[in-house]
Amino acid sequence: MASWQDLAAYVRSNYKVADESPTMMKLVFDTGDLRSQVVLLWCVTLKDGEEEWLQIESPFADVGAIDTDKALEEVGKLVCGGLAVMGNMLTVRHSVPLENLNINEFERPLTLITFTADELERRLSGGDRY
Repeated sequence: MASWQDLAAYVRSNYKVADESPTMMKLVFDTGDLRSQVVLLWCVTLKDGEEEWLQIESPFADVGAIDTDKALEEVGKLVCGGLAVMGNMLTVRHSVPLENLNINEFERPLTLITFTADELERRLSGGDRY
């Protein structure tokens, strides 16, 4: 990949996009057992817009609705992703530069973030809101 536009074109041709803006794509995955998981792809720029990064993010709970210490402990065991707050939601987030991104550097983290967030949501909140 060389740019956000390249990645967006790849995503459009390989996934069903639920929503889209110039710097965001929303995907919804079936994770099995009648569960689904929302994943947001963001274009984040650094160096005054010269450097594009992909941010993969998936919410799993509302802030204050679960034991945050337990969530931090669980996320601390991960190879891919970290805990973040987006608005009033706790998310699992992973970021990579787009300039030299290989497709496996997108596909594998996308899968890991999706299923990690779904599992955290299932185990820590018992629900399937996201």
